[in-house]
Amino acid sequence: MKKLSLEEKEFIKENIEANTTKLLLQPQIENIDIKLCVRQIEGYRKAIEKFPSLIESENIIFPKKINLEQTSSEQTAKYKASLFPAESTLRDLTSGFGIDDIFFAKKIKKVYYHEIDIELAEVALSNFETLNLNNIEVIKGNSLNNISNLEETDIIYIDPSRRNENQKKVFLLEDCQPYVVDLIPKLFEKTKTIALKLSPMLEIKSLLNELINIKEIHTISVKNECKELFVILEKGFNEEIKYHCIDFDSNNKLIKFSFNNATISPNIANKNDIKRESFLYEPNASVMKAGGYHVISEYFPIKKIASRSHLFVSEQKIDNFPGRTFIITTLFPYNHKNIKTLSERFPKANITIRNFPQMVAEIRKRTGIKDGGDDYLFFTTNSENEKIIIACEKLS
Repeated sequence: MKKLSLEEKEFIKENIEANTTKLLLQPQIENIDIKLCVRQIEGYRKAIEKFPSLIESENIIFPKKINLEQTSSEQTAKYKASLFPAESTLRDLTSGFGIDDIFFAKKIKKVYYHEIDIELAEVALSNFETLNLNNIEVIKGNSLNNISNLEETDIIYIDPSRRNENQKKVFLLEDCQPYVVDLIPKLFEKTKTIALKLSPMLEIKSLLNELINIKEIHTISVKNECKELFVILEKGFNEEIKYHCIDFDSNNKLIKFSFNNATISPNIANKNDIKRESFLYEPNASVMKAGGYHVISEYFPIKKIASRSHLFVSEQKIDNFPGRTFIITTLFPYNHKNIKTLSERFPKANITIRNFPQMVAEIRKRTGIKDGGDDYLFFTTNSENEKIIIACEKLS
């Protein structure tokens, strides 16, 4: 693999803020591989956002842009690494750029990196050496064709490619490569634990229908945007699944809510529970993804506005609620009269719908309310099937 020369490193520093399209169009410069340098500039920009600790070393090499798209963020990689004992050995059969392996290696005893793309494996190997990660062994080639020849490890990790043969993005298990459902029996001959990183677009119900021996499902969000499903399978496991809802807030604080998959009927609020100066709670994206809105009222002193309206109310202020907290300032029915005059009171507001027949864009068009400001309007349906508007101020 070609290493960056001193001239190329200097070119990258000088052009780190430059327009990369224009850089590619400029005449060739002696001793400068412009395509390689542009790749490093684009990788550096992605790293600032997703894995900033890597750019502390100027010798980190970045792969092609497409190889960075599915890469874990530093936050999610660290979290996944924290789930396994320090004495573990882990075999990653779809390693790619190797971000997850870097953070696994910082936490556990031994990591085996497998990658079919030889150039990508060379990039990863160079970076592991730069980072002095001597407990990662790099194996080049398609190890999925030789599972029977692999040595046993404590964990096998797979992050299936979410692009098809036409390079279009996919997320269903049957469309991703490799198709992990078919591999599971073979993999359990080589390990007791299988860990899968899957698309956040995949429905939990689909996982439950297709995968066996699921022990844990982790829904991982960053700044209230679901980024990953992390699923742990254990050989022979057939007990209740544990769900872990993880969100890293804007201050990188980890907020966690865990529950079992037992079916619980939520505590439903009556219409009189929804009132001024009460608190309104909206679960974060990781809780919503895991279906935690079914059980969360068993863990906090809250009531659900209606069975299909995934908002909650309480007279108590809850400091550790996994989601957003508001205080209700006013409440009124959704009708023609109120809609007609709504923009006079709220010329600008943040609008959210929950179990409501109209979309946000439709409501804005009808009311004339602009986006933004300090007011929050929730359009929803209460337990008596009445359409209501809840005006709030955000607390956290």
